[in-house]
Amino acid sequence: MNEGKNNISFIIPTYNAERHLVSCLESIRNQGYPQERVEILVIDGGSQDTTLEIAPRFNCKILKNPKRLAEYGVQIGMQEARGNFLVVFAADNELVGNDWIYRVVNVFNGDKDISAIWGKLASGKEDSGLNKYFELIQSDPLNWFLNKNLGKYKKEARLCDKDCFVFKVDPFRPLVWGANGLAYRAEKIKAIWNQDGYLGDNDAFQYMIEQGNNRVAYFDSPFVYHHHVAKIGDWLKKWKRNFLQHLLDKKSTRNMNWLFTGNFKIRLLFWAIYSAVPVFSILHAIYLSVKDKNIYWFYHPLISFLQLYTYTTLVLFNRQGHNLIGAIPKFRKV
Repeated sequence: MNEGKNNISFIIPTYNAERHLVSCLESIRNQGYPQERVEILVIDGGSQDTTLEIAPRFNCKILKNPKRLAEYGVQIGMQEARGNFLVVFAADNELVGNDWIYRVVNVFNGDKDISAIWGKLASGKEDSGLNKYFELIQSDPLNWFLNKNLGKYKKEARLCDKDCFVFKVDPFRPLVWGANGLAYRAEKIKAIWNQDGYLGDNDAFQYMIEQGNNRVAYFDSPFVYHHHVAKIGDWLKKWKRNFLQHLLDKKSTRNMNWLFTGNFKIRLLFWAIYSAVPVFSILHAIYLSVKDKNIYWFYHPLISFLQLYTYTTLVLFNRQGHNLIGAIPKFRKV
């Protein structure tokens, strides 16, 4: 990578990522942006498939992630990256369009106070119907239900480009941002990731906001293709892994203010009732499918119920999970 301004680094943790990795890396290398200013870091957790054969074909710098979890990979990549702008990416992501980097860099350069840029996640033509439902909610049913702050910010924001909103984030009105194409100004984020303990990607964004670097931009148009789930089992595995490995095992070192804000317990109770009693989620899905003219909303009652069932089972039948709800902290200032 050439020295100078406007260099950009893509940080991609991998583990057995051959399924989507070629498309991911092609979407970066096919950008119209000067490739000598584009760095790709692949931080691998010990892949046993062809991941480490694919990455060198795209002139990637390969690093080892002995702790395997993706967040540790991001931590390593953040310290090794040389770009002025840093993108937390995933192997199942693809950039939308060949001007993605130009658009992001132009927004950063147009407003020196912008610390991070993100955008709407999209589903590819070949993705499953379940993944097209994911595109509708942009997250999982729990976070979709609990956090409506982005819509509120967009109403208060100004447009800096076509479909690009600029606004300031209040730490007490957080956003669930962390990966899948989230671009940072390096000087605002690198020091946050420079720690020994586990740090979730959402935690890092929240820390940045709490430090006062809270001016961000959001593209309200397809920004990154995210091939998140192909079948229901994929989501069940992700929820279980996130709950056990990311929440229960690592909660002592995390900043969960992006989740545990305000009347979290009351909202969680409403979500549990909404998901457990199908009449509520089914009627809501019918309303949303008519409103948006999108049949994929009909996945919503089933996926909401399954997520509630998964988390309830893990809380009730896991020793660490028994006292989790009662131990949920209030928002803490950092």
